[in-house]
Amino acid sequence: MTPVGHAARTGALALLALLAALAVTPAVRAQAPGGADPGRRAVVAFVAGETLASVARDPGVSAGLLNPNQGRYRRTQMLLDVSQGARTSRSAYSPSAEPLLFVRRDGRVAGWDAAVARARAAPAGVTPGLLASSVGPAGAAYVAPAGADRLAGIVAADTSGRIAAVDVVAPGAVVARTLAQARRHRLVVATLPDRAALRDLLARRSERTLVIAITDPPPADARVLAIGVAGLGGGRALTSRTTRTDGLVAAIDVAPTVTWWLDGGDDMTGRPIELDGPLDVAALTELRERLEVVRGRRYPTLGMLGAGWAILAAGAVALRRREGWRWALRTGGLAVLWILPLLLAFAVGSPSATLEEAGVAACALALGAATGALVRWPLAPAVPGAIALVAYTVDLAAGSPLIVRSILGPNPLAGSRFFGIGNELESTLPVLGLATVAALACATGTARRSGRLAAAFALAGLAMGVVLGWGRLGADVGGVITVGAGAGLATVLALPGRLTARRVAAVVAVPALAVGALALVDLATGGDGHFTRTVLRGGGGESLGDVVQRRYELAWNNLRAGVMPLLAALSVALIAWGVWRRDRLLARLPGADAWGAALAGGAAAGLVGALSNDSGPILLVFATFATGWLAAYLHGGRPHPAEPVDPLRS
Repeated sequence: MTPVGHAARTGALALLALLAALAVTPAVRAQAPGGADPGRRAVVAFVAGETLASVARDPGVSAGLLNPNQGRYRRTQMLLDVSQGARTSRSAYSPSAEPLLFVRRDGRVAGWDAAVARARAAPAGVTPGLLASSVGPAGAAYVAPAGADRLAGIVAADTSGRIAAVDVVAPGAVVARTLAQARRHRLVVATLPDRAALRDLLARRSERTLVIAITDPPPADARVLAIGVAGLGGGRALTSRTTRTDGLVAAIDVAPTVTWWLDGGDDMTGRPIELDGPLDVAALTELRERLEVVRGRRYPTLGMLGAGWAILAAGAVALRRREGWRWALRTGGLAVLWILPLLLAFAVGSPSATLEEAGVAACALALGAATGALVRWPLAPAVPGAIALVAYTVDLAAGSPLIVRSILGPNPLAGSRFFGIGNELESTLPVLGLATVAALACATGTARRSGRLAAAFALAGLAMGVVLGWGRLGADVGGVITVGAGAGLATVLALPGRLTARRVAAVVAVPALAVGALALVDLATGGDGHFTRTVLRGGGGESLGDVVQRRYELAWNNLRAGVMPLLAALSVALIAWGVWRRDRLLARLPGADAWGAALAGGAAAGLVGALSNDSGPILLVFATFATGWLAAYLHGGRPHPAEPVDPLRS
């Protein structure tokens, strides 16, 4: 067997072993009990003044935090999302603003037709009223105290905007009327006047009645609400396969939980709420506080890094002029690569803004300088690259607890992604992976174009694609396309011979083949990733078309926001300049073949990621940023024309 075949066979066997190990990992979360039972009832209660601490004290209740919206909080949109068990970005709707809705006493929802038309025009499977239409011919009832605005009744409306029964009673009679309506309707939505009414309802409910209590949605901004569930078991934290985060569920999980309780199944985007470990109110409060601040620290941290590097560079140039500038480029390039593993380290605790922003920047610069001094050029990128890849893979296998808390992780409070890899990581991790392969190739003397070098890039791309895309780990189909494009181009460029039309076609085909392979693995192992749920099991071509349309609409909206047009234009210009000056950039560079493939792969990951992801230009900017600094590191160590090139590193 050739070295290339042996390497491919070994890598494939190792990858299959990883897949098998994760596939047979036993589930640790208790499923919500289900099964058709005509005697079961469900009550969704919106309670004024409900907090996590207060609902956790109720006997027989398990509790957690509820993410209300995708994006900025909107009360009406949150209630519509609960009624349909699905949601999409507000910018995907046309018009984006929610219609004015009002629940009338005769059971009709004024303005409902506008809400339905708005949902049908959105490129997503959202059907207002799906919950009430799924609970049986009797429909759902709504009970509210006199004087309430009755907006929560939206949740009880069916797809035609009709509520089977509306009771507006004195505050003291709400619980009694709720229980009375539960004898006629399998689902009752109630607005409770206070926590005393909730305690009364919990005390009087039957064992076959599921009660879901949610903070009465305030009209002002609310990133998280409190939620308690009685009927699944008490004293536990809530979770779902939507969030895969202990103590956190989404508003769209309420409807499938109700339908699962009543009928034993659901066909909604949200997933049934489940029980997790013991409820720790203090830990959940700390998690909420952490999630509320991480997004605002993202760009200040990068600004601190840039300012710190500028000061170091100015000092180095003042002391050693040209050599100082070369040292600054090497240090800055390595510091950028060290950012990713450092963000996980700082996510372990809850540092203050100053400590985290300045600490990450200072540590990255210090590690960049130390790595450059201890590991000879151009091998140093392998150190932060390997550490980052291992650290993020381990954290993903553990449920991504640190990634979610890190500055560049997904933002669960935004409601679009709760676990796995965020868009910024999706485009920067491939750059580190390809750089690690190139550096190791230089260290082992295999950096020239060959089948062996191409196999190394291909296997690295395969491993990263599994980590980022599999539903049991990163669950990011966009990440598979991004990695597939970057690793595919690097692999082709690493092969001996010229770039042919067949090789170009192979690069184009790799992302599509990678997505197909991901789908097969996800279906076979029950990964339940977003791609599997919304496309493979979501209505075929029409659903796929909706997904594609929504992604491009959101990407276009991101491209027009703030300074993003300028940053995207600069990124494209830098990539074009790099392609134009590639011979000069790679001249007298040890391992030029490997590094050229890695740099081209990093740029391709950003470009293709921008074209295939709903965050669009964000992936382009971050990939170009990382790739540009990697090129700066390589340029900073390149020997002068009068100096010989080290043959051991070529």
